[in-house]
Amino acid sequence: MAESASRKSNANKTSDEVPSKKQLQQQMARTRESVAETVEEIKETVNEQVAVAKQTVAGVLDYREQFQKEPLVWSLGALSAGFALGYTMGYAHKETKGRNKSQVTAFTNSLVDELSVVGNNLVMPALNSHIKELFGFDFSGVLESIGQGKKSSPRRKPTKRALAKKAAKKSRKKAA
Repeated sequence: MAESASRKSNANKTSDEVPSKKQLQQQMARTRESVAETVEEIKETVNEQVAVAKQTVAGVLDYREQFQKEPLVWSLGALSAGFALGYTMGYAHKETKGRNKSQVTAFTNSLVDELSVVGNNLVMPALNSHIKELFGFDFSGVLESIGQGKKSSPRRKPTKRALAKKAAKKSRKKAA
Protein backbone atom coordinates (compact mmCIF):
# COMPACT_ATOMS: atom_id res chain seq x y z
CA MET A 1 0.00 0.00 0.00
CA ALA A 2 2.87 2.32 0.73
CA GLU A 3 4.17 1.62 -2.74
CA SER A 4 0.92 2.55 -4.43
CA ALA A 5 0.75 5.84 -2.46
CA SER A 6 4.28 6.76 -3.53
CA ARG A 7 3.41 5.91 -7.12
CA LYS A 8 0.38 8.19 -6.97
CA SER A 9 2.42 11.04 -5.47
CA ASN A 10 5.09 10.53 -8.19
CA ALA A 11 2.37 10.56 -10.83
CA ASN A 12 0.96 13.77 -9.34
CA LYS A 13 4.45 15.35 -9.31
CA THR A 14 5.07 14.46 -12.93
CA SER A 15 1.65 15.71 -13.96
CA ASP A 16 2.24 18.90 -11.94
CA GLU A 17 5.75 19.34 -13.40
CA VAL A 18 4.81 18.64 -17.02
CA PRO A 19 3.02 21.66 -18.47
CA SER A 20 0.00 21.14 -20.62
CA LYS A 21 0.02 21.55 -24.37
CA LYS A 22 -1.72 24.92 -24.08
CA GLN A 23 0.87 26.18 -21.59
CA LEU A 24 3.70 25.06 -23.86
CA GLN A 25 2.13 26.86 -26.82
CA GLN A 26 1.75 30.05 -24.78
CA GLN A 27 5.37 29.82 -23.60
CA MET A 28 6.54 29.27 -27.20
CA ALA A 29 4.52 32.29 -28.37
CA ARG A 30 6.09 34.48 -25.65
CA THR A 31 9.55 33.20 -26.61
CA ARG A 32 8.91 33.94 -30.30
CA GLU A 33 7.81 37.49 -29.47
CA SER A 34 10.87 38.02 -27.30
CA VAL A 35 13.20 36.71 -30.03
CA ALA A 36 11.45 38.85 -32.65
CA GLU A 37 11.85 41.96 -30.47
CA THR A 38 15.53 41.17 -29.89
CA VAL A 39 16.10 40.66 -33.62
CA GLU A 40 14.38 43.99 -34.39
CA GLU A 41 16.56 45.78 -31.82
CA ILE A 42 19.68 44.20 -33.32
CA LYS A 43 18.58 45.22 -36.83
CA GLU A 44 18.01 48.80 -35.71
CA THR A 45 21.41 48.94 -33.99
CA VAL A 46 23.19 47.47 -37.01
CA ASN A 47 21.43 49.87 -39.38
CA GLU A 48 22.42 52.83 -37.20
CA GLN A 49 26.05 51.63 -37.08
CA VAL A 50 26.13 51.10 -40.83
CA ALA A 51 24.76 54.60 -41.42
CA VAL A 52 27.39 56.13 -39.12
CA ALA A 53 30.16 54.10 -40.80
CA LYS A 54 28.96 55.16 -44.28
CA GLN A 55 28.93 58.79 -43.25
CA THR A 56 32.43 58.56 -41.77
CA VAL A 57 33.88 56.72 -44.77
CA ALA A 58 32.19 59.06 -47.23
CA GLY A 59 33.69 62.05 -45.43
CA VAL A 60 37.17 60.55 -45.42
CA LEU A 61 37.10 59.19 -48.95
CA ASP A 62 35.80 62.39 -50.47
CA TYR A 63 39.22 64.02 -50.37
CA ARG A 64 38.30 66.36 -53.19
CA GLU A 65 35.70 68.06 -51.02
CA GLN A 66 38.15 68.16 -48.12
CA PHE A 67 40.79 69.67 -50.42
CA GLN A 68 38.33 72.36 -51.52
CA LYS A 69 37.59 73.21 -47.89
CA GLU A 70 41.26 73.40 -46.81
CA PRO A 71 43.48 73.67 -49.91
CA LEU A 72 46.41 75.25 -48.09
CA VAL A 73 46.60 72.52 -45.46
CA TRP A 74 46.39 69.74 -48.04
CA SER A 75 48.94 71.41 -50.30
CA LEU A 76 51.39 71.90 -47.46
CA GLY A 77 50.86 68.31 -46.35
CA ALA A 78 51.51 66.99 -49.85
CA LEU A 79 54.54 69.26 -50.23
CA SER A 80 55.94 68.12 -46.88
CA ALA A 81 55.41 64.45 -47.66
CA GLY A 82 56.99 64.85 -51.10
CA PHE A 83 59.93 66.77 -49.69
CA ALA A 84 60.52 64.17 -46.97
CA LEU A 85 60.32 61.30 -49.43
CA GLY A 86 62.51 63.07 -51.99
CA TYR A 87 65.11 64.09 -49.43
CA THR A 88 65.25 60.58 -47.98
CA MET A 89 65.55 58.95 -51.39
CA GLY A 90 68.15 61.48 -52.53
CA TYR A 91 70.22 60.95 -49.40
CA ALA A 92 69.98 57.17 -49.73
CA HIS A 93 70.95 57.42 -53.40
CA LYS A 94 73.90 59.70 -52.62
CA GLU A 95 75.14 57.44 -49.82
CA THR A 96 75.01 54.31 -51.97
CA LYS A 97 77.07 55.70 -54.86
CA GLY A 98 80.56 54.30 -54.98
CA ARG A 99 79.81 51.49 -52.57
CA ASN A 100 79.41 47.85 -53.36
CA LYS A 101 76.18 47.22 -55.18
CA SER A 102 73.63 45.72 -52.84
CA GLN A 103 69.95 45.03 -53.29
CA VAL A 104 69.11 48.27 -51.48
CA THR A 105 71.41 50.20 -53.82
CA ALA A 106 69.88 48.57 -56.86
CA PHE A 107 66.38 49.29 -55.58
CA THR A 108 67.22 52.92 -54.80
CA ASN A 109 68.82 53.44 -58.21
CA SER A 110 65.88 51.91 -60.06
CA LEU A 111 63.38 53.90 -57.98
CA VAL A 112 65.25 57.16 -58.60
CA ASP A 113 65.41 56.39 -62.32
CA GLU A 114 61.69 55.58 -62.51
CA LEU A 115 60.70 58.64 -60.50
CA SER A 116 62.82 60.89 -62.69
CA VAL A 117 61.16 59.45 -65.83
CA VAL A 118 57.69 59.98 -64.36
CA GLY A 119 58.62 63.45 -63.14
CA ASN A 120 60.11 64.53 -66.45
CA ASN A 121 57.31 63.10 -68.59
CA LEU A 122 54.19 63.74 -66.51
CA VAL A 123 54.74 66.15 -63.68
CA MET A 124 57.16 68.69 -65.15
CA PRO A 125 55.14 69.61 -68.27
CA ALA A 126 52.00 70.29 -66.22
CA LEU A 127 53.91 72.07 -63.46
CA ASN A 128 55.89 74.11 -65.99
CA SER A 129 52.74 75.25 -67.81
CA HIS A 130 51.09 76.34 -64.54
CA ILE A 131 54.20 78.19 -63.36
CA LYS A 132 54.55 79.88 -66.76
CA GLU A 133 50.88 80.89 -66.62
CA LEU A 134 51.05 82.18 -63.04
CA PHE A 135 54.54 83.70 -62.82
CA GLY A 136 55.61 84.12 -66.45
CA PHE A 137 58.87 82.18 -66.53
CA ASP A 138 60.00 78.77 -67.75
CA PHE A 139 60.57 76.61 -64.68
CA SER A 140 62.17 73.71 -66.58
CA GLY A 141 64.69 76.16 -68.07
CA VAL A 142 65.60 77.37 -64.59
CA LEU A 143 66.06 73.80 -63.39
CA GLU A 144 68.23 72.98 -66.40
CA SER A 145 70.47 75.98 -65.77
CA ILE A 146 70.81 75.00 -62.12
CA GLY A 147 71.62 71.43 -63.13
CA GLN A 148 74.28 72.55 -65.62
CA GLY A 149 75.91 74.77 -63.03
CA LYS A 150 76.31 71.89 -60.61
CA LYS A 151 77.77 69.44 -63.10
CA SER A 152 81.28 70.77 -62.54
CA SER A 153 82.96 68.89 -59.73
CA PRO A 154 83.00 70.87 -56.52
CA ARG A 155 86.39 71.75 -55.03
CA ARG A 156 87.16 69.96 -51.83
CA LYS A 157 88.80 71.61 -48.90
CA PRO A 158 92.32 70.31 -48.43
CA THR A 159 92.84 68.15 -45.38
CA LYS A 160 95.26 69.08 -42.61
CA ARG A 161 97.64 66.42 -43.86
CA ALA A 162 97.61 67.82 -47.39
CA LEU A 163 98.20 71.33 -46.07
CA ALA A 164 101.12 70.08 -43.97
CA LYS A 165 102.66 68.35 -47.02
CA LYS A 166 102.26 71.51 -49.08
CA ALA A 167 103.89 73.64 -46.38
CA ALA A 168 106.76 71.14 -46.06
CA LYS A 169 107.27 71.23 -49.84
CA LYS A 170 107.41 75.05 -49.83
CA SER A 171 109.91 75.09 -46.97
CA ARG A 172 112.13 72.55 -48.82
CA LYS A 173 112.06 74.71 -51.96
CA LYS A 174 113.01 77.80 -49.96
CA ALA A 175 115.82 75.94 -48.23
CA ALA A 176 117.26 74.71 -51.54
